[in-house]
Amino acid sequence: MKRLAEKQLLEWKDSQRRKPLIIRGARQVGKTWLVENFLAPHFESFVKIDLEKRRDLHPYFAGNLDPKNILAYLELEAGRILPGRTLLFFDEIQACPRAIMALRYFYEQMPELHVLAAGSLLEFAFGEISIPVGRVQYLHVYPMTFYEYLLAWNKETMAEYTLAQPNTVDPTIQKTILQELRNYFFVGGMPECVKTFRDSASLVEAFAVQSEILDSYRDDFSKYQ
Repeated sequence: MKRLAEKQLLEWKDSQRRKPLIIRGARQVGKTWLVENFLAPHFESFVKIDLEKRRDLHPYFAGNLDPKNILAYLELEAGRILPGRTLLFFDEIQACPRAIMALRYFYEQMPELHVLAAGSLLEFAFGEISIPVGRVQYLHVYPMTFYEYLLAWNKETMAEYTLAQPNTVDPTIQKTILQELRNYFFVGGMPECVKTFRDSASLVEAFAVQSEILDSYRDDFSKYQ
């Protein structure tokens, strides 16, 4: 599904003043999907390190944060990581706060390497470390907007009408758009909900996905009480 953040990711990839990028946002808003399905194909190779799943890799960040040392360890797990050719992605980086600190040294010592991270509830991780101010960039990803929702339904023309001034849009067209907006209010902007509703045309199925997402949020909250 088309996301507006794609443009910002490409600008980051090609920027001359690129810094390690942290994609921030709640769970299930599409952070990892954007990296794996949109950005990764623009590189020769892609290395994903899930720091929540691979807690056995946390000791690599426990001592010296020299990026060359860290890469030497990671290459044993994932193969060669080549500046300018590989996208290195630390997913769920909040699970290893020292990995966030390491981003500073990737910027200072290996600026040619494309390093990207994603995480949710990062505020809790920031409370444990010295934040690398000025050494990283941030991209905030949110649930899908109504515009993105319409694109997911292949309704590009209708999406363009939503950007126009209301008094320039024919009332009949406005009525059609409002009908779609009503569905959007029910389904919400979580990508999995939108995809489920698009593929099944069932609000019941979309509501089931909403419940699953809420349950995962509750599980997350319990970790930080």
